[in-house]
Amino acid sequence: MKIKYKEEDFLVEEIPLLEFGTKENKYSYFLLNKNGKNTSDVINEICRHLRIHNKFIGFAGNKDKTAITSQYISIMTNIFEIKDIESFKIEGVSLKFAGYGSERINLGDLKGNRFVITVRQLNDEKELNPGKIKNYFGEQRFGKNNLNSSIGKCLVKKNFRKVCELLSIKPNGNNFIEAIKGLDVRLLRLYVNAYQSMLWNEAARKIKNADEVEVIGFLTEFENEDVKKIYGEIMKNEDIHKEEFLIKQIKEISMEGTKRKLFLDVKDFSYKWSDDELFPGKKKCVVSFCLDKGCYATVVIESLFG
Repeated sequence: MKIKYKEEDFLVEEIPLLEFGTKENKYSYFLLNKNGKNTSDVINEICRHLRIHNKFIGFAGNKDKTAITSQYISIMTNIFEIKDIESFKIEGVSLKFAGYGSERINLGDLKGNRFVITVRQLNDEKELNPGKIKNYFGEQRFGKNNLNSSIGKCLVKKNFRKVCELLSIKPNGNNFIEAIKGLDVRLLRLYVNAYQSMLWNEAARKIKNADEVEVIGFLTEFENEDVKKIYGEIMKNEDIHKEEFLIKQIKEISMEGTKRKLFLDVKDFSYKWSDDELFPGKKKCVVSFCLDKGCYATVVIESLFG
């Protein structure tokens, strides 16, 4: 089985939560289409082009690099001209003005995502039914060799020296905290989220049935004693306590905790089999479906095809 063999084999379209207004509104919305690039890297390129700080650009989620993706971004209206955006040129990226609005787009401000995925190099056709699939965080959240979650754990444990080592940051003297504060806070939150996600996946593997399972944070209170026991064993092995997710040194990345559905809600599911033109004698399957925000299409594909 091969997925993401070509970028056009993995299509992602954001389903936005946007209310459009007038030119007097504080923000301008743009549709960002990209091919073969990370969302954060593109945002940084736009910032360099406009000569603005990346805090002035908002987006709802990081989209895959090895994919063709479509999502919305917001930029404060009074710091640029639309023609400046339209003149932005970078291979594999296009920006189209969508309208004005009163709200900045922040991480999580979306209904979900629509996927069209081509799975290649399959041996035989079969009927597909998503059924009950655990809502695991996908491996891309953790980074290569679990680097993201490793950095996240160091942030939670307040091992700021190690964070700088892992990120190859050279602080001024031993001022590790200030060096870390120089990074985009959204990136730092991503690292902590990655560690939370790793803990959640470990717990979800052992939980047979529940509507929702806690994503650990400093305010987490468990409603289910079995879930509490499972998390207790995991956190003992990790030498971590929920209170440590309160990070006073960089308060913006403290995590109160939340909940996550144990099983995925796969909507508008369809598929079509055909011969694989790239692998003679093999089959390919084009699968389409929608997922709620924060859910991973790769988890669905792995469940369907193994």
